[in-house]
Amino acid sequence: MADPEKIVYLHKEGHTPDEIVDLFKKSVPDGFSLTFSSDKEPDEQRRALIADADYIIIYGRPFEDIDVAKKAKILQVLSAGFDRFDLDQLREAGLPVCNNGGANAPTVAEQVILFILALNKKFMLHHQGLQNGKWIGHVHAMDMYELRGKQVGIIGFGNIGREVARLTNGFLAKPVFCDEFDVPEDVKKEFNATQMSFEELISTSDVVTAHVPLNDSTRGMINRDVFKKMKNSAYYIATSRGPVTKEADLIAALDAGDIAGAGIDVFEDEPTSPDNPLLGRDNVVTTPHNAGTSIDTWIRRMEFGYANIVRVSKGEKPLAIVNGL
Repeated sequence: MADPEKIVYLHKEGHTPDEIVDLFKKSVPDGFSLTFSSDKEPDEQRRALIADADYIIIYGRPFEDIDVAKKAKILQVLSAGFDRFDLDQLREAGLPVCNNGGANAPTVAEQVILFILALNKKFMLHHQGLQNGKWIGHVHAMDMYELRGKQVGIIGFGNIGREVARLTNGFLAKPVFCDEFDVPEDVKKEFNATQMSFEELISTSDVVTAHVPLNDSTRGMINRDVFKKMKNSAYYIATSRGPVTKEADLIAALDAGDIAGAGIDVFEDEPTSPDNPLLGRDNVVTTPHNAGTSIDTWIRRMEFGYANIVRVSKGEKPLAIVNGL
């Protein structure tokens, strides 16, 4: 009987719940072994594991051991984002990098809708009022809105952007999107979404939500000029990567009333400071970079990652490659 092929799971301490660690261990495909390695382990021990690994799973940390990953056939990232990795070096090393294939897309999309509804109904203001013994009642009736009939502008029409469009349609709202690529007509029809230019999207949408990877072209793309061109009744939603948005410009836009509010899951620096001026506002809903987190997401991540590894073991090309191999 052949020795099992070796999978090494590199994780940041505390980022993978213990229950998920147990699930990964119980679900290892036949013919494979699994070893966990946290960022607390000594460098020498980690590098020895990587040197002997046939497949690498990684979550919540960068990958700095390209030089010893000679045996590895795939670097399977469990997150959607891949800005932690040097894709050029990994491509030169011949190591395919794959993200989670949209495993967290439904969860993030639901949070986008949650943000919009909370902002429309001033949910946090009313919740905190009651928690503090204040019955606000109908005071803000003229400042609350339905999502129905509103235009939701989606920047980036990948897995998450498409799921946002799908849910937007369920609320009888109007999804529009911009993307650097032309999207096939059958996809536009499936998601009932209209493609338009970036400029038109930001100036006509009631909600602007960004779903782009972090790279040189997207860093700081949501800035003062964008907020100035948005409707002053519009909301901005950020759930991709913090540096996509110039935080100081967002704060200034909120202070000036250039936009009506924001839903923010990601920050330029994380964890963000308790003194961040985005916190404590009635018109800003914030969460600690957990929009893509749920037990459902974790199960899909695991299933996709393992399936991709099995695919490669059979000599097939992996799915969701992000470094061009």
